[in-house]
Amino acid sequence: MLRTKLVLFILLLLGVLSQNSSLLFSALILLVLRIFNLENSLTVIEEYSIQLGIILIMLGVLVPVATGQIDLLEIFATVKSPLGLIGLVMGVLVTQFTKEGIALLESTPEVIPNLVTGIIIGIAFFGGVPSGPLIAGGITGVLLKIFGT
Repeated sequence: MLRTKLVLFILLLLGVLSQNSSLLFSALILLVLRIFNLENSLTVIEEYSIQLGIILIMLGVLVPVATGQIDLLEIFATVKSPLGLIGLVMGVLVTQFTKEGIALLESTPEVIPNLVTGIIIGIAFFGGVPSGPLIAGGITGVLLKIFGT
């Protein structure tokens, strides 16, 4: 219990030092929940946060469509450019990596600590953005399939 709080405190400090508000606030919230022994809250967060995060990301992505900043004709027009085509293909690939990531995390939970550690290092030391646990898992899963391990 004390080690868990210490790890969360270290993550909080990394969030402060790297000026990464996502890491800082996540570690702070989890540390407060642990300090006040609100274990039920951790279970709810664990169960629903990924789906809620996906919904929030989709809302953010779709706001320009809802506000009329992007319309159907513009979407079709941009697909004709090399950048638009690459963006379309990458969008499809990322969704497939995410699907593979969910499958990997469900079937092989022992990979989770390494993915999380890599993500924390990427956030704290390289200015990364913490949107990739599922994608990181998916890329890992695809590489495992390719290399047969």
